[in-house]
Order: sequence, then structure tokens, then C-alpha cells
Amino acid sequence: MEMDLFNKKLILAPMSGITESIFRNLCKKNGADIVISEMVSADGIYYNTKNTKSLLFFKESERPIGIQLFGANARHIVYAAKYLKDYIQPDFIDLNCGCPVPKVVKKNGGSALLKNTPLFTDIISQMTKAVSIPITIKIRSGWIKNKWVDIKFAKIAEDCGAAAITLHPRSKTMGFSEHSFWERIGFLKKAVNIPVIGNGDIVTPEDGYNMFSETGCDSIMIGRAVRGNPWIFSQIKEILKGKKAVPISTEEKHKTIQLHLNEYVHHYGNLRAVKEMKKHIAWYITGQPGAASFRDKIFKAESVSILENIINQAFKSET
Repeated sequence: MEMDLFNKKLILAPMSGITESIFRNLCKKNGADIVISEMVSADGIYYNTKNTKSLLFFKESERPIGIQLFGANARHIVYAAKYLKDYIQPDFIDLNCGCPVPKVVKKNGGSALLKNTPLFTDIISQMTKAVSIPITIKIRSGWIKNKWVDIKFAKIAEDCGAAAITLHPRSKTMGFSEHSFWERIGFLKKAVNIPVIGNGDIVTPEDGYNMFSETGCDSIMIGRAVRGNPWIFSQIKEILKGKKAVPISTEEKHKTIQLHLNEYVHHYGNLRAVKEMKKHIAWYITGQPGAASFRDKIFKAESVSILENIINQAFKSET
């Protein structure tokens, strides 16, 4: 079952402040096979933090869905995994061992776990023993460029019972600079027997096809390229079928932005919608005529109605 779950799937990557329930549902409607929550603090679940618990909401329509945990305290992570399994019931739990963000790394979480083999081993072995649902691991290729440890840590994860491994083939120190080293994904695929999920620099639908063909990975995970572009999943699927990716019409973009905004208002209320939807709208209109001036208006907007007017103006100017 676990092999099938991660076989030839297109997966929405976890992204803080972006992959909440509304956007995950949009991506599912547009071809994503699997979605993953925003990063969730295991410490936050352990200490029953309200803001952390709010990140755990999802709709049944989002399945299969994974909840991604981060942290460095094995006891807290195991507690969080049990809580998720008993009360939230995602289809799998993902452990973040790749995030390069300083506030995560300084607490020994994210990619910092790639510098602590005993802790990495202990956390995964305890997680897989504590819960019956699949545990997956997301790693980078190492802490320092060209000092790769991805195969070492992937084998440890496999030996500890992990169901799948996602590799973003950059080092922590690279951040998101330079092109990721896709060949590392191919090397990893040959080194382990669990599914390998490729991640990194899938910018166009063709990139998705190329990652499959060049690395032999079992599935692919797409992050930054989905911002303002949930259609990339359906376009990749067209290419995988031997067809051409159909460009998204202006009408479809306009309709999707309005739907996204309306759903956000309905679920979270006007105040949060105005605050959080600005970045999404700015991403949606990237590349359109006058995008820069519209983007300036978007970030100055103080109400949902003003945002709606800006959206309508932006698309009227393109027709």
C-alpha cells in the first residue's frame, strides 16, 4: 500500500504560510495527487499551542494528505505523531529534516538533524514504532555543498522503518541558490528500496517530466512553482501522457483567483483574507501586463472589496 501511495504521484510540498487547506484543495482540483500541510511544530503540539493546532485542519477532499512535523526533541515528536494518528488521522506523517530557515535550524530541527546522526536515528525509529501510519522523511543532500550525506541518512531512515524519502538535492548552506543537483536523486533511488520522491527546481511542466525521466524517482514534489500556479500539476500530467501542456486561459486564471479569495474569506474571515491573500494574488498576476503596478496596489489594499476591484482591473487590462 505504501509503495502504491508514493508511486508516480505529483505531490504538493509543505510551505509555511502557503499550503493551508484552501490552497491545498485548489491544488487537488488541479491535479495534485497528494498534499502536505504547512510545517507543524512538534513542540507546539506537545505544549498544546493554539496557533499550532490550527495548522492541523484539513477536509476529507484533500486526502491523501500528510502532516509535516519539525522539531528536535524525540519525546515531543513521538507525542505529536501519536496525537496526529489518534485525533487528526492524516494518511501519513512527514518529518522535516531539510528546512534551512535559521529559526528552525538554531533549535536543531530541519536540516540541522543532518549533523546529528544519533538523534536522527532515534527520532525516526521511535516514530515508526509509535504509530501505525506511514512515516516519511524529507531531507536535503547535506549541510555543506559537495559534502553529501543524503544516501547515508536515507539508508538510516529506511532501516528505521520510514515508508518513503523526499530529497531536495541542495545543501543547507545553498538555501535556494544555484540549481539543485538532480543526479543525487538518481543516486539515492539506486541506493534504497523505499520510494524516493524528487524535489527541487521543478519550475515548468516540462521540468516535472524531466525529473521523472532523468532521475528514475518514484514521485515528484513541487513547491515554489505552485505559487500562483496550481495548474502545474494538471499540465505535468498532460506531458506525462505524451501530450502538450495546455496554457491556462485568462478566464481560468481570473476565475481561480476569485474562487481562492472567496474561499479564504468564507473560511478565515475578511481580516485574515486581506492579510494573507495579497501574496497569492501577486503571484497569480506575475507576468501579466502592468503586473508591477497592480502588485503595488495589492499590497496597499485594506479590504476584500478593494482586492476584488484590483483583480478585475488586472484581468480587464489583459483582455
